[in-house]
Amino acid sequence: MSTTPEHTEPHRALEVFLGDWHAEGSSYGGDDQSTLNPHAGSTPWTSIHSARWHSGHYFVIQDERANGPFDTLTLMGWDDDAERYFARSIENHGFARDYTMTVDASTWTITGPHERATIVFSSDGNTQRISWEWRPEDGWLPLCDRTAHRIT
Repeated sequence: MSTTPEHTEPHRALEVFLGDWHAEGSSYGGDDQSTLNPHAGSTPWTSIHSARWHSGHYFVIQDERANGPFDTLTLMGWDDDAERYFARSIENHGFARDYTMTVDASTWTITGPHERATIVFSSDGNTQRISWEWRPEDGWLPLCDRTAHRIT
């Protein structure tokens, strides 16, 4: 029989994601995007995302609504058994992704086989600089760059 995990620093570190956020930036892609033209197909990005604790305060649930439309629901947490952060995400286009997350000071890195992201939080915790990349056959390319500001 397993025992309930204790709330530890890895759990508390996830608090930085909590709140309501508004993001703006650019999304990239399309047939013209390549390593020679990585920012091809640039279109404006706007989104709102909300992150809250799931009951128990072990896992964060983040719900994002973006133009396009692009809607994601993500569960983030600390896996005591594996001793690592994780994110599991589903989105309205039918994709389900599993990511490993790492943190170094104010920078969170999300890594998966198809996408990866870097999220840098400001010193006051009220701004996120978010950069996503995707991996087609010829290497990593930018997917979107945006800045999110805490609205609550």
